[in-house]
Amino acid sequence: MQKILLKIAKRFWPELAEMPFERQVVGVGEVFAFLYSTPVALVGLVWLARITDLILIRENLVELLLIFGLYRIFLHLRFFLIIEWRTNRYGSTDGSMAGIVLWSALFLFGPSALWVSVGWFLIQGVINIRKPASKAETWNLRRNLFLSLAGDTFVPLVAISVYQYWGGEFGFTQITFPVIFYSLGAMLIYSVLYILLWAGYFGYNIWVRRTLAPGNPIYPLVNFFLLSSGIPQLVLPFSILATGLYMQNNLIVYLFFMGGMLAVAYLTRRLSLTGESSRQQFRALEKLEQLGRSIINSPPGLESLSKILEEHIPNMFPSGRILLWRFPDQILFNSRPEWTPDLEPVWPWLLGEKEGKAFLSSDKLPWHEGYISHNPTVVAPILDVESGQAFAGVYVALHTLTQPWNRRLINNLLPIVQSLADQIASAIHQSEISSQTLELQRVTQELNIARSIQSSFLPYTFPSIPGWQLAVSLSPAGEMAGDFFDVIPLSDGRVGLVIADVLDKGLGPALYMALSRTLIRTYATEFDMEPDTVFFATNERILRDTRANLFVTTFYGILDPSTGKLTYSNAGHNPPYLLSANQKNGEKIQGLRRTGIPIGIDEDATWEQATVELAPGDCLILYTDGIPEAENSQGEFFEENSLVETAKNNLGQTAEDMQTSILKSVHQFVGETPPSDDITLMVLVRDKES
Repeated sequence: MQKILLKIAKRFWPELAEMPFERQVVGVGEVFAFLYSTPVALVGLVWLARITDLILIRENLVELLLIFGLYRIFLHLRFFLIIEWRTNRYGSTDGSMAGIVLWSALFLFGPSALWVSVGWFLIQGVINIRKPASKAETWNLRRNLFLSLAGDTFVPLVAISVYQYWGGEFGFTQITFPVIFYSLGAMLIYSVLYILLWAGYFGYNIWVRRTLAPGNPIYPLVNFFLLSSGIPQLVLPFSILATGLYMQNNLIVYLFFMGGMLAVAYLTRRLSLTGESSRQQFRALEKLEQLGRSIINSPPGLESLSKILEEHIPNMFPSGRILLWRFPDQILFNSRPEWTPDLEPVWPWLLGEKEGKAFLSSDKLPWHEGYISHNPTVVAPILDVESGQAFAGVYVALHTLTQPWNRRLINNLLPIVQSLADQIASAIHQSEISSQTLELQRVTQELNIARSIQSSFLPYTFPSIPGWQLAVSLSPAGEMAGDFFDVIPLSDGRVGLVIADVLDKGLGPALYMALSRTLIRTYATEFDMEPDTVFFATNERILRDTRANLFVTTFYGILDPSTGKLTYSNAGHNPPYLLSANQKNGEKIQGLRRTGIPIGIDEDATWEQATVELAPGDCLILYTDGIPEAENSQGEFFEENSLVETAKNNLGQTAEDMQTSILKSVHQFVGETPPSDDITLMVLVRDKES
């Protein structure tokens, strides 16, 4: 359906094909509404022309002209409604009490009085067509014009026809129950048909919302549709009273009543203006305060400033697009990336300014020689804190929603835009002052990034091993770790357990660690029952591809969970300890001896493999030398004896508790002494029930 509608729309608006997807679907809605409303409007115009009583119009021309004037004043005093239907996307509509005037004219003079509204819309259509506008604005005007014409010709004509069919009369002199009943019935039909007329356009907008923002609720848009189309209908019954006053008294009393309605309309409009202005200023000030707090609490730097702007600027001006740039063309922030205003003539003009300026749509922009069509615009220079010279700028283009921008409203935004410019200037100044400090911190930041990347090589989740418990921890001594571990799922439910330690610490050993880990994992899946072959292949590839003069001690065991059999090779690594639960007082502790030299020393090196079996309740402790070589403030080492003793005392606990107990013993031993080496600990426990 989407492709069909787009194909049809492009026949009328070819430029749609070059627009981004979001603009395409919105544009299709404008064309779609225009296409379905145009035949309805044309039928309504022809129908109205056929039944127009020219004699009645000529005889009541003065009264109709007065009603036309009232209708125009009510339209000028229209209220408006603006909602944020998704983040930084707004919808707007307006309404008026002009329906009182139109329906009182209908009840007084019949359907010929519809020319009061139709004439005004036709005049407005001609005026708008002659104004220079973008394609999007032109299609928006077309859609509004034909929907309005359809809503003020065909729809009321149907309602009035039903009114006449029921026996309703024009120019009724008394407000009786039948008069009220027939009149309200006609108005109800009108309201239903009017809502149905607009339902196609709003239904399409609901589909657009689901397409562009599928996770957002649609009820704000539904409420918006019901409010925008329903509120203007609520005042229509007062037209019955206006008609009765005219017929029972005279035109003066009618005008007096309409004067009261005008006062209500004026207050409603002022309430809309004040409410929307207050909402926008409150939103802008709130975001400005949050922006200032974030700038203060964040480290100086253009990168952090960019993130802060992305977080706080988009919704600062609910009715506008905002762009921040550094002269001549470095964009700091753009709330709508597809929006590309011409900044080339703006920044030379801003160089000579010290404060912001606001321009209505009717104002000539000072950086252009002649007048060009533009949205209401606010610009402000960003001044260097020390020199006071403009070096960047803020450009705000306000949406032309139903809110009528005037000088007072747009000037209310000037202090906010200027405050934003001052905050940006302060943040950039802090960034420049701190540039040397940031340069010194660059290496540390790069190491942090490298550490993050390195940690991503380590497994975050382990394969489920029914009947077994596994706990692993790695604590780097510095920014980068030379230790690593891995848990590798193999065929037939077997699991590979790796723990390793690269000689030395720092960025080079960390890279060596990443390569070693990758190669071991790769060959482990290829030789999934031969740990010695895995070491041989890894060693050969490392020595062929690197010249780092580093080596890595590694233990690699292949566990068969169903039998408890562990086949392993130990490439010069600290011997893991197997604690048997079946020996009294835990006296039997087996060290899984080295079966070869570390990886990365001799290209012709080979390794043996050995086998042990873990019975129910047994515990295997794998570790790096950061544990036995942990040193306290007196220069004493923790040593393997303390590790074994702690493990013996906690035999029978869960793997998680055993790991916690060992690490706690190490930390208590070293106290406040900084760690001199990475500490990696892996604990494997077979459940007693298995």
